Amino acid sequence: MEDLPYNAFQKDALKEIGNICAGNAATALSQLLNKKVEINVPTVYLMPVEEVPKVVGEDKVVVGLMVRVLGDFPSAILFIFSQKDALALASLLTNKVSPTGKIIREMERSALKEIGMILANAYLGALSAFTKWGLVPAVPEFIEDMAGAMMDFILIELSDISKYALLIKSEFSEITTKVTGHFFLIPNPKGLEVLLKAIDI
Repeated sequence: MEDLPYNAFQKDALKEIGNICAGNAATALSQLLNKKVEINVPTVYLMPVEEVPKVVGEDKVVVGLMVRVLGDFPSAILFIFSQKDALALASLLTNKVSPTGKIIREMERSALKEIGMILANAYLGALSAFTKWGLVPAVPEFIEDMAGAMMDFILIELSDISKYALLIKSEFSEITTKVTGHFFLIPNPKGLEVLLKAIDI
């Protein structure tokens, strides 16, 4: 693996941003669901984009929510969950469990898109406060496919992206439910350089 473009201070800053993002997201989800939601962030690091499928299970069907980010930091946010965890997350909002346990229906899709928008706003709000950038999320796109095929699609859609993605692995927990998700921030090439300079203070 090639050396990743950040120093020890920037690495610690990225972890701190990840924890702040998670705190914002936990608060936002708790307010949306009217339930106490906690989010633990065990992993925050930069990784080559091509390794994203390996992290989430290259040969597994996963659920993705892609959010394009407009404003001072053009980029994309990608939330990836297993089918099981996606349904569990959707059930927190709908208060209904899928009768099949596997098939994600339109109701669950709508719930996940709403949750994706809430999470995107929470994560971007934390990043914006840290960097003083204006960041605006677009409406989430729902994708259900094998992780490798999903990333191929996203790489085609986002022709001008960085070679690196910021991974914030997040564990959502509520009294009856525990969900693991992967949050990826994929900037354009210049965006990554600007981000690292912004936190190197």
